[in-house]
Amino acid sequence: MTDRRPLWDQAAERSVVGALIADDRCIESVAAIVQPEDFRYAPHREIFAQALSLHAQGEPVDIVTLGGAVRKAGHVPLLAEIAVDVPGAANVDAYARVVADWSRRRSVVSACQKAIDGADRINSGELVADLASRLESASERTIGESLDWHGVMNRMVAEIERSAEETGDGVTGVRTQIPMLDRALGGLCPQRLIVLAARPSIGKTALANQIAVNAARNGVPGGICSLEMGEAELGARAMAYHCQANFTRLLRGRDDALGAMVRGMRESNPRVWPLHLDTSTYELAGIEARITSWKRQHGIRFAIVDHIGLIEVEGNVSTYDRVSLVSRRLKKLAKRLDIAIIAVCQLNRGPEKERRRPTLGDLRDSGNVEQDIDIGVFLHVDPADIEAQPVPVQIGFLKNRTGRKGWERNPLMFDGQHQTFVERGGSDSDDEDMQ
Repeated sequence: MTDRRPLWDQAAERSVVGALIADDRCIESVAAIVQPEDFRYAPHREIFAQALSLHAQGEPVDIVTLGGAVRKAGHVPLLAEIAVDVPGAANVDAYARVVADWSRRRSVVSACQKAIDGADRINSGELVADLASRLESASERTIGESLDWHGVMNRMVAEIERSAEETGDGVTGVRTQIPMLDRALGGLCPQRLIVLAARPSIGKTALANQIAVNAARNGVPGGICSLEMGEAELGARAMAYHCQANFTRLLRGRDDALGAMVRGMRESNPRVWPLHLDTSTYELAGIEARITSWKRQHGIRFAIVDHIGLIEVEGNVSTYDRVSLVSRRLKKLAKRLDIAIIAVCQLNRGPEKERRRPTLGDLRDSGNVEQDIDIGVFLHVDPADIEAQPVPVQIGFLKNRTGRKGWERNPLMFDGQHQTFVERGGSDSDDEDMQ
């Protein structure tokens, strides 16, 4: 990148480094604003990184200790010069904010330059999505908010009080309208990454769509990124559930199914649902940009990604590393946007071959998915029940950081013709219906 003018403030960078030498008590407040990569001048960047390392080890940060740490890199003369020029730590936070601001400006310029460089070889959709994602990352390049424990307790109490006022049954997130799920999960809560996993043709997409439609019918905005199905099929699935029309006959234009759809639309018009759909974005950066755009423009409270095994990432990486990267970035996205994300995922063939219920280890090419997710909802159909109508689908909460875990004793019944899951039996208890 060639600068027409220097995209940095040399005095601000020197002042931040000098302040750490003069008074290392300021290091926590400075580290909450800038990190080493925010310094444009490499020697400043290396000195600052060594100061953070000394502090992390419980060592004092001064001209002697820091000089020893950077001696091999040849930065002692520069360090001595800065120590003379910057005698104190006054206004260091303001200088740190200047350094951070210039860092973000360089990130914006870099993002634009990458878009220019790729304009002649990348299709326009991917180009725009990648640029939007890079600009979003640049805008977020600050250290997150730091709270003392008093502040943490105040927020916790306020959240509990809000939940107690809004609900009496412990469901604090977006309601799925499936009691079994709402009891176990507390709804789709913000900042959580939820994996919905099953073998093919078990009904995981139908369940995800049913959750989305239920939320949308209650006026809760959400979004669906579908990498597997087109908008027409997804729309037909949603209408089969919403209007209780036969899905196959609806796709084939049969009069009885169309009539059921018309009647259902008269009772509750789906055209006003705050639900948004993307079926043409496959790159991870584009999916992040799309969900971010939905959050900013429409205030979505949840997003569904179906399914993560089809998401493409930059570079020639293994399937394991690709899926690991996807799960990690979706988790970060959920936290940053303060929404719930449901990631649909396929299981490997182990449960079928061994005729058993799945485990967390059966996530196909799972990478670090089982570490990144907050909740793992697994669907399983016993081979003896596969031809039944409706199909009894066993539900297992194999990971749940904030609630109960295990397999439900009573299955959900899946009516494939109407793309509908309903409960059979059930319990109001939190634990007795788990195995």
